[in-house]
Amino acid sequence: MKKQKLINDKTNKNFNPKMLGCIFGLITSLLCSLSFIKMNDSKEVTKTYILNSFPVFKNDASYFMICDSVAVINYKNYSLYEFADIYTVHKDTTILEKKIVNRYFLHRKKELYGYYYDSLEDKIGKRMKMDSLLTKRAYYNQSLFDSTEGMELITSQKNIEGYELIEKYKCETKIDITYPDTVIVYYSNKLKNVSFTLSKMMDSVKKMKVQKTRAIYNSQFIQGYPNKFPTYEYRFELREDTVSNLEKYKRFIDEKRK
Repeated sequence: MKKQKLINDKTNKNFNPKMLGCIFGLITSLLCSLSFIKMNDSKEVTKTYILNSFPVFKNDASYFMICDSVAVINYKNYSLYEFADIYTVHKDTTILEKKIVNRYFLHRKKELYGYYYDSLEDKIGKRMKMDSLLTKRAYYNQSLFDSTEGMELITSQKNIEGYELIEKYKCETKIDITYPDTVIVYYSNKLKNVSFTLSKMMDSVKKMKVQKTRAIYNSQFIQGYPNKFPTYEYRFELREDTVSNLEKYKRFIDEKRK
């Protein structure tokens, strides 16, 4: 019992406050390092959507909205595009059945060609030119808001609604019905590394990412339609997927890289 007490006394003398402080600092640094590694791992693979919605008009000037989306999964030096093909079964105007089938295009960055797959279970893909497919299906090299020419800036708000900047424009001279009456542009710093763009020019000018655009049309009469059109809008938005399990995409890309 006496020998045990001497050992404990010696141990207590060696662990002075200065040493305990050093040990605490080392543990804290280690935990911070592990947290940093975990955070980086979680961002190793990302998935971002480009969402759009637009009206489809009927003969009586009423309309219904169509929503569409394309996703891009970025992992290492690869981009995997996910296209949602929607199939519906109708009876008159009622939808009896709706089925979504995802198709995929795997592209290695800086290469002209990639491979198209009907599903993530496909072993062999169809070789396709990258820009011919993505121009049609993923707005590749297309700016949806090219410039502010002909538009007057009426409000500019910083750090609001989760965006770094929101700008609102009105059309100075409406040449034809395709020109919106109002355009609202939302900027963010969160999606700078995303390959999608809603406006190359505005991304460059503002040094931020255009994350959302809204083109709003006031209620108006349009030639050939007896009824007045209600207010409607076209909307495009970039949105990061923070919910889905992205491991399936990572496994698919790793398999095709081999």
